[in-house]
Amino acid sequence: MPIIDKQGVEIKHTVSLRTRLTGVFGLFLILLFVYLFFSLRAGGRMAGPTYIAPGNVGLTIDTYHGNVQGDLMPAGTHWQGLWERVIEVPTAQRTLALADGESDGHGGTIDNSVKVNTISNILSVDVSAFYQIQPAKAADLYRSYQDQFADVRRFETTNLEPALKGAVNYAIGDMDTAKALTTPGKQEAETNALKTLNEEWGPRGIEFTSVMIRGIRQDPASQQLLSTTLAKMQDIENAKLALQQQQYDNATQISQATADAKVNRLQNAALTDLYVQDQLLSRVKRVYLPSDMLMGGQKR
Repeated sequence: MPIIDKQGVEIKHTVSLRTRLTGVFGLFLILLFVYLFFSLRAGGRMAGPTYIAPGNVGLTIDTYHGNVQGDLMPAGTHWQGLWERVIEVPTAQRTLALADGESDGHGGTIDNSVKVNTISNILSVDVSAFYQIQPAKAADLYRSYQDQFADVRRFETTNLEPALKGAVNYAIGDMDTAKALTTPGKQEAETNALKTLNEEWGPRGIEFTSVMIRGIRQDPASQQLLSTTLAKMQDIENAKLALQQQQYDNATQISQATADAKVNRLQNAALTDLYVQDQLLSRVKRVYLPSDMLMGGQKR
């Protein structure tokens, strides 16, 4: 139906160029939105720049085929394609800490220490481990663990922390509790646990540089039993020491008596016969008699 103005003249409807461009642009936005919606649902990623922090490397994943592609991205800014996903892999040294009193993420604390089952009791061990991801093995690690490796914290929780607990359990489990509580015992356990971890994870691309046992705790009953046992062992050692000291004292007394006897023999050998006779005569007691008894004796 035509539009008539006040003067009775028909108004012709015209579409301006601006209106046409607005319509085309709106249609383009709708089509782009639909494309991105289905692309993202299929696993695609929006193209654009991506940044790799210093000390890390980037691993490019072809999300369409699910394969690792290209070389590792060094630190810096790079271009990420539409059907690509860049995983940032930390290559600097990282720390695993398993201890009592760790935060649970909700303002509380949890006991995440290693529980070691020994022959006599259960020990709670606080331990830290330091490790590095080898860049040359990053692609192999992603192929083996997929999205677990994409989130390094999830990878640690799911794989590395259980491995550390197992290594510490193996290192201390067969060790005497009294020895495990000593510095040499802890050092031996650290060395054995480190060896176990590197034998398992070294070929996969995870290198553990050190394991530190920060503390070992016992349950109260076992601690009391150990304290009593250690006290008895100390008493035995003290008795052994006293016996050994007495043996030394006896040996000293025997040596002194032997030396004195040798000196006396040497002194006696040096005495002349006249000196001996003089000494013997000096020991004879003199007897005094009245003169009349002496005279009477002469008369007889």
